Amino acid sequence: MQSLAKGLEVIGSFNAEHPHQTLSDVARNTGMTRASARRFLHTLTTLGYVEQDGTKFSLRPTVLKIGRAYLSMLTLPDVAEPHMRALSATVGEPVSLTVLDGVESVVVVQSQPGRNAENFLNVGERVAALATASGRCLLAQLPEEQVEELTRGQTVPALTATTQRDLAVVREEIREARRAGYAVIDQEFRPHVRSIAMPVYAGVNKTPAVLVVSARSRRVTSEELVSEILPKLQLTAHAIEADYTRLMARRARGVEEGIEL
Repeated sequence: MQSLAKGLEVIGSFNAEHPHQTLSDVARNTGMTRASARRFLHTLTTLGYVEQDGTKFSLRPTVLKIGRAYLSMLTLPDVAEPHMRALSATVGEPVSLTVLDGVESVVVVQSQPGRNAENFLNVGERVAALATASGRCLLAQLPEEQVEELTRGQTVPALTATTQRDLAVVREEIREARRAGYAVIDQEFRPHVRSIAMPVYAGVNKTPAVLVVSARSRRVTSEELVSEILPKLQLTAHAIEADYTRLMARRARGVEEGIEL
């Protein structure tokens, strides 16, 4: 493991300021002895990660395989998480990323604005889609016929005293979420908690995930969720989609170039 760490340290010493280095440069920039630097450079050259031109060494494109291996493992939640942290810090409220599983909404990423912040949902938690902003927004991304089929015979659980339990009304709210592009609930999921949700698209023909911001009703009105939180939620969703699209494009280029991801 120590040798691996040292080898990565040598690779990391090459950057925009030092694209070409001598043996002495590498030793100085890594804090190694010349003998150690020579040994690791020889190994990396043999493996094809480094090339030598006279007394100068530089990285070869092969080193991109290391980064591409990491990129190939990234998923939408991985891409979304840093954006969610930024949004949570900006609005001062918890932010969740959820996906649909049948008639349940499942939390896959959760971001808190601070260590002592209130936590309304936990990663892995499953909640009734019909009684939550995330669930209604997720169902709104499905064709009307599929929503009818999924919800036929379903009972909306009474999560709070104000949960809308009339299935016909909930279906209409799902249609409204489809038209508006977002869903809002007022104390139907948790007492004294309001939530707003909007979809994050992960590519063509893929079922989207949903971003949710939840807040105590004493801190924000339903109108403020739409006027103040929604624009920030939209910017975050678009940033996630853009990053994810770029990631998929880089993977596709890697495949076209014959580099297995």
